[in-house]
Amino acid sequence: MFFLNRQDIFRTMLQLAGMTMCFLALAGPCCTQAKAGDETASRLKAEAYRAYYGVNQQVNHTLALQLYLQAAERGDAEAQFVAGGMLYQGQGTNPDRRNGFKWLLAAAEQGKVSPESLAIIGAMYLRGSAVPQNFLEGKKWLVKAAEQGNLAAQNDLAYLHYNGIGGERDYKKALELYEKAAFQGDAMAQANTGLMYATGTGTETDKAKGYAWYSLAASRGNAGAAVNRNNLMMNMSWDELNRAQNLSLELYRQVENIRAPKQIAPELQAHPEK
Repeated sequence: MFFLNRQDIFRTMLQLAGMTMCFLALAGPCCTQAKAGDETASRLKAEAYRAYYGVNQQVNHTLALQLYLQAAERGDAEAQFVAGGMLYQGQGTNPDRRNGFKWLLAAAEQGKVSPESLAIIGAMYLRGSAVPQNFLEGKKWLVKAAEQGNLAAQNDLAYLHYNGIGGERDYKKALELYEKAAFQGDAMAQANTGLMYATGTGTETDKAKGYAWYSLAASRGNAGAAVNRNNLMMNMSWDELNRAQNLSLELYRQVENIRAPKQIAPELQAHPEK
């Protein structure tokens, strides 16, 4: 089995949250709405953009981050979004997920989001990392990210539906989300999709599909999927096995065309603002 039980769920969440057991309320930076036409914020963003991409100067992510933070403190949503992404990813500084989260959330509350930022916010609420744990709040943001095709959010949301966290168990919805993530190349999602088809969880039992997804996950290094594939094969007819192996090749060809996820960064402009 690939799914964690409830004891494992909370142990994993505590590990991801770190050793601290006392979560402080977010005393975030000033997140007031920037005034329309804030020339100072616009100037800071333009300078930050040139430093980030090295326009007429050397690339300097440290300077870019400092400038974006100054604009973010003035309430500029775009600057909050980019600064949050840079802090979270460790661009121009050591990774700082706590402050990265706060700025990404500030930007999101003003409507500036991406699938990646929505997934980060949802995951941190879900795991109680840098913010008090809240399953319903995490689910709210993960739903938005998953709807926009984010792989990590689809996996997290599928996990919630499968285990009934923050609502009723919904195996059908869990399978739908795991399969979406599986098509994006996630080996664990592929293994979970195989398990659900092989056992008829959330769907009719389909050994061929179960084998095919197990086989694809195994080819990506998932040892548990390899064991389950081999065990399933012992109870399949030759016709079922041939169909399953043909299906696994079809899935392989589809999955290999998936692109890598995007980073959170300022959008590259043809003619950057001067």
